[in-house]
Amino acid sequence: MHHPIADAGLVAVNSTMSGRHVAPFDVYTPDGEIDTVFPPTGKEFAITQSHWFRVEDGKVLEHWANRDDLGQARQLGWVPPTPAYLFRMARAKRRFR
Repeated sequence: MHHPIADAGLVAVNSTMSGRHVAPFDVYTPDGEIDTVFPPTGKEFAITQSHWFRVEDGKVLEHWANRDDLGQARQLGWVPPTPAYLFRMARAKRRFR
């Protein structure tokens, strides 16, 4: 976590999320159906995030966030996908269903 700031019930946090893509990353449609499956690439990533919280009486009432999803997708090789990775995605989606 970097730079947490609090003022009058509003808390803001700038952070970095990092990890390694070792398991399928599943994306769902609004009705709960599987939309996309990103099979593991084994690649590492690190992206920045900003989180904002409205706090009252020690409880979080609202939460907003900004993430660098495109940066993560680029680091993991999801964007632009190679033809081989598109094939792996289609195969992973079929297996998931």
